[in-house]
Amino acid sequence: MLTNILKCGAALACGIVVLAGLSVPAGEKKGDKSELSGKWTQKGGELKIEFAGKDVMKIAPHGDSAVIGILCNYTVEKKSLVKAEVSGYEGTDEAKEKIKEHLPIGFKFSFQWTVKGDAAKLEGIMADNNAEKLKSHLEGDFERKK
Repeated sequence: MLTNILKCGAALACGIVVLAGLSVPAGEKKGDKSELSGKWTQKGGELKIEFAGKDVMKIAPHGDSAVIGILCNYTVEKKSLVKAEVSGYEGTDEAKEKIKEHLPIGFKFSFQWTVKGDAAKLEGIMADNNAEKLKSHLEGDFERKK
């Protein structure tokens, strides 16, 4: 009887070790958003995206010129689906008024964001309206800005 208990205990211990190894790789936390951090510039364009702080994304359509910045709150769904909502603007009053016509506060959209090293791809933009316009401005390949 003691032999059976020891065998069961050993099997249970091995199972726990295997399951622990499958849950999350070492050094990573469940729900880690390390891929959604830093500043990114669109290859061949001016567009800059910055994942600034917790759940805040800044989009600068004209790069570092700071004419306008679109502020968004975001969440990550599934593996690489980002859901965003416009929450405010940075820039001149004139620029803010102009962008409000196209992307009003509360405007929701989503996209796929995949990262491999210092390269990223934004694709699959979905929105209730203006999706095609967003696609032409936002989708593409990005490089991490250092």
